[in-house]
Amino acid sequence: MKTFFSLICIGVLVTACNFTSAENYFDRAALNSNKLVGFGSNDLIRFIELKETNNLFIVNGNQVEPTTKVEEYIKGYIIPDIETNIETIRTLKATEETKEMIVKSLEVFEYAKNTYSKEYIAIAKMIDNNESADAINLELIKLDSLKVPRFDVLHSELWALALPYAEANNIEVITH
Repeated sequence: MKTFFSLICIGVLVTACNFTSAENYFDRAALNSNKLVGFGSNDLIRFIELKETNNLFIVNGNQVEPTTKVEEYIKGYIIPDIETNIETIRTLKATEETKEMIVKSLEVFEYAKNTYSKEYIAIAKMIDNNESADAINLELIKLDSLKVPRFDVLHSELWALALPYAEANNIEVITH
């Protein structure tokens, strides 16, 4: 009888540990996308400000290390953080209610990762090499015109799925 009771307790614990709440789905798939607010030139302008105030860093294992290079900051902090978000989203077990939101969230983060890996890095190199402000601004304008509109569409589509999901699951969402 004790063995039977122990097996039932273990089964309940395993089931409970594998359960992902509606709020966790929302947080991981939608709310974390707010990390990407500022996507485009606003991000890079902020990175320039961080560089000018010696506030750039990278994460090396469990250590946070300062850097003076925007490129290193993007490669050593921003992109790994996006990759972590992608992996976290991929671990979510899709349900009928969450499948579209998970797929759209992955689209948002993958699009951002690809843009950071290519366009952001190219502009970061220009910044780090002290190229002219005019040349950098031209690239920022191109970034905003070529990449930001698609990101905005993807992000809006994600939130068009996430907000009704939150409402249906009594998750309080404060929007601005």
